[in-house]
Amino acid sequence: MVKKQTKKNTKKKSKSTIKALEKDLKETSETLRKEAKDNLARAKRDLKKAEDKVKKYMKNNPAKAAGIAAGLGAVMGAGIVAILGRKKKK
Repeated sequence: MVKKQTKKNTKKKSKSTIKALEKDLKETSETLRKEAKDNLARAKRDLKKAEDKVKKYMKNNPAKAAGIAAGLGAVMGAGIVAILGRKKKK
């Protein structure tokens, strides 16, 4: 009789614990979802500001902007050639 009662109590405690964990998990996931949404919105705003600054710089300094773009293109191209060159040697 005592064993049956102990099993019932254990079962009730387990169910109660599971329900509490489910509630905590739901609350935590909602909090994380909200934080992720807020962080995404902030990142979008920051990227928009950066885009606007780049556009303004390009408009005010077209020669420099073209030079920077050409330089970055050359560096990236050289990097790609170097990576592809290594793969062919192997």
